[in-house]
Amino acid sequence: MRRLPVALLFASLVVLVALAAAPAEGVKAVLELDQDFYYVGDPFLVKISIGNDGAAEATNPVKGGLFEGFEVESGGKKLEPSGKAGAAEPARPAKLAPKAFYGTVVDLTQIFPQMKNAGAYRLRWVADGVKSNPIELKIIPKFDPTKDYEAQVETEEGSFVIDLLESRSPVAVKSFVDLANAGFYDGLIFHDVRPDQAVAGGDPSGTGAGQAPFRFPAELSAAPVLAGTVILKPAGLAPPSNSSQFVISLRPEPRWTGQFTILGQVVIGLDVVKKISNVPSEKPSFRPSKDIHTLHVRIIEKQSVTPTP
Repeated sequence: MRRLPVALLFASLVVLVALAAAPAEGVKAVLELDQDFYYVGDPFLVKISIGNDGAAEATNPVKGGLFEGFEVESGGKKLEPSGKAGAAEPARPAKLAPKAFYGTVVDLTQIFPQMKNAGAYRLRWVADGVKSNPIELKIIPKFDPTKDYEAQVETEEGSFVIDLLESRSPVAVKSFVDLANAGFYDGLIFHDVRPDQAVAGGDPSGTGAGQAPFRFPAELSAAPVLAGTVILKPAGLAPPSNSSQFVISLRPEPRWTGQFTILGQVVIGLDVVKKISNVPSEKPSFRPSKDIHTLHVRIIEKQSVTPTP
């Protein structure tokens, strides 16, 4: 009987192992979330699906359950699972028809209790040669309506502080606080600067036409707009609504009274806002000739609005 050379046998073994480890063509894992950020202490629900995107029936390469494949990183470190999912594992089909899939929704805080803490997390699912899309997310502190908040805004031209007026515009302040805690404003530019008149920011597109993914009702105020007053730029007029864009006035604007939601008042660093307003800009858009970024918005809890008896 003729023997095959050892090198050929080894090469054949490597090919067989590689074929066994390779996932079936068209089979993918997909992770989905139903919101942009989550609050500390709330369940963190993620949907995991294993599906066949191919045109032919495929063998399911995933051999075990779905809960064991989750990987979570925070601060550059991999979290170790220390809990157990309360949900039941879905039935695992041996074959997947074209466009067929199976999956479930799981609360990852049950598997990774560390995710009950505020922070930035990176999530993916990996098993048996199948990898999901990575997801980056933030878990943020819950807004407390009994607290008084201020926002420290750090820019390339310096920092300023906004006293947020939650008693006057509670919906607007909650939205701003949540977006800031989620890092939404970090890295955005001031897209409209008018010398000693006003500056505008909070637009993710940097054009003046963009907004956050959600809107909320306007809270029109009869309070006067003064130097340092921060208003929200309307995202819609019928009905009146707001989103993420804001404008900081640098002079009294009597015509604005009653027309906008007042978010807060600059109490420290109005000179920094004036400096930003005087950056050379292009006409007629008033876009700065050089980008001035919001580097970071830090939310600070001041004190309880309702005094303790």
